[in-house]
Amino acid sequence: MLTPPPTRTAAAEAATASKENRSGIRSKEAGSLADQLLRVPVPVRREAFRQFGHADQAQILTEVERETGSLYGLWADTPSGFIEDVLGESIWSKQREIVDAIPKYKRTMVPAGFGVGKTWIAGRLVAWAGAVNPPGTMLIVTTATRFRQVRNQLWPHIRKTIARAGLPGFCDEVQWKIPDQWGNDVRVAYGFTAQAHDEASMQGIHGTPKLLIVVDEAGGIARAIGNGTNNLLTGEAALLGIGNPAMDDPRSWFEVMCEEGENPDEPTTVTIPIATFDSPAITGERVPYCNDCPRGVPKHSLAIHLPDMDWVNRTIREYGEDHPYVIAKVHAKFPKGGGGKVIPITWIEDAKSVEDPTGPGWVRLCDLGLTGETATHTVRRGAWVRLGVDVAADGGDEFTIYRIVGDVVEHRHHSSGSANDNQVRVAKKILEEVLAAERLAQALGSPHQVRVKIDKNGLGHGAVSMLKTWGENGRHTSAIVGVMVSEAPLRDDPGAVMRPFTKRDEMWLATRALLQPDPGTGVGRLRLRVDHDAAIQLSTPNLEYNSGGHVVVESKKKMKARGMKSPDRAEGILLCIYESEPIRNRGLLN
Repeated sequence: MLTPPPTRTAAAEAATASKENRSGIRSKEAGSLADQLLRVPVPVRREAFRQFGHADQAQILTEVERETGSLYGLWADTPSGFIEDVLGESIWSKQREIVDAIPKYKRTMVPAGFGVGKTWIAGRLVAWAGAVNPPGTMLIVTTATRFRQVRNQLWPHIRKTIARAGLPGFCDEVQWKIPDQWGNDVRVAYGFTAQAHDEASMQGIHGTPKLLIVVDEAGGIARAIGNGTNNLLTGEAALLGIGNPAMDDPRSWFEVMCEEGENPDEPTTVTIPIATFDSPAITGERVPYCNDCPRGVPKHSLAIHLPDMDWVNRTIREYGEDHPYVIAKVHAKFPKGGGGKVIPITWIEDAKSVEDPTGPGWVRLCDLGLTGETATHTVRRGAWVRLGVDVAADGGDEFTIYRIVGDVVEHRHHSSGSANDNQVRVAKKILEEVLAAERLAQALGSPHQVRVKIDKNGLGHGAVSMLKTWGENGRHTSAIVGVMVSEAPLRDDPGAVMRPFTKRDEMWLATRALLQPDPGTGVGRLRLRVDHDAAIQLSTPNLEYNSGGHVVVESKKKMKARGMKSPDRAEGILLCIYESEPIRNRGLLN
């Protein structure tokens, strides 16, 4: 006959008695207490266990390990308790709700806003699942859209947590192994990525009685891979899908699963959204002190690390209330009609974060020994060097210069106000960048002439004339090309899905095509090393169509009417990429 579970008072009395007995509890008593603690409700168990001294806790945990196979078996049904009691870390209400849903549901879907600790909490969940289950009984698989996200975002949290808490086993870049009772190293967790359309890559993962799949950055997971994870959820298996809602993929796998979690007819799936407005720094929720910062950092609230209203307000001002970025990263909702932007923000973010190639034929700009070339990104030797210039139309607009070297777009100059009033001064600044581009082309051994594309509408016309004259006088050797963006497009294919109406529309669509991710690699053909404002401006214009079925990019006037800045930096980028006249044997990037 089982001993009745101890009441809150009985557990406290047992702990008090053990403290008064200097020799500590005996092994037999530890076994009995371990048995009883395993069967009481979680709040009673945690309160009672905390009242024992360290020596007695060690005795009890030894008996728990004997009974459950894990030293941390007391926390097998309470991930939040493990994070607080064993890891000694602080969490807030939404994070607690997420991790404690894992033992209860097959699928826990978490559409999350910016900076709310989604990857942090996913890393702690992996530590819990690996520690509370005997080696060989639980396999934890983590994945994300790209391997660098697995390696550089989630697994650093996992490695740090395991090392700091002194959890068993050892952890390398994306793998955690724990010795079993016979001393064999058993893999309990690992991270990987799968090809976007290879559903078979998710097969063969089972092999243990229990399985936990953690999908980080779930908003970017392809449908085939998402469906592959669903096929694994048999027996004692659970899935955590967590990430920002997809901004440019209507009806993505993540969106469909989040909708399922809100459907009362799907009891095995739950959706727990975390909007940025849920942040304790905004709601005023009382949260514990931060335990994650290094020693020596003054004691501070966990809320300091979370987004506040200043971030929210600035983001809404920069993007606009109806922008997919705001809908996804502030409100944690899925934008409807996310394809309405000329260039989706996710394509731009991917192009900004794509890794630089290395190896033979590649060189860092800062290693060329040229004055002013301090960037650390790599370019290919022999790359084509081009400039794009958008001359300010009035005092409120910006004069911008961008450069593309091979496939890398970079910011070179911007100014506004009275600095742009003098056309000669503007032309001299362009010449300065032209000469720097020529020196770079020479250092790279480029066989191509530097080309400088300038919007010659309005004030740009004078700059084009002066630079062409200076070229004729031998001050530079570059090709100066004036671009009239209101003209008809260079190419017009009546059978194309997206037919530009003007040259400006063609410029935007050309850049869109180069940034669009390749289905095989998941990345586009450009690397963007540009400033924050330029990235926002590239994602600002809406995609529209006229009565003739042509694509019309939202005008500057319309953008300004809804509170957006003139996209002068974006158009400097478009100009450096775009070629307004046929170039023999040359595409946009060679």
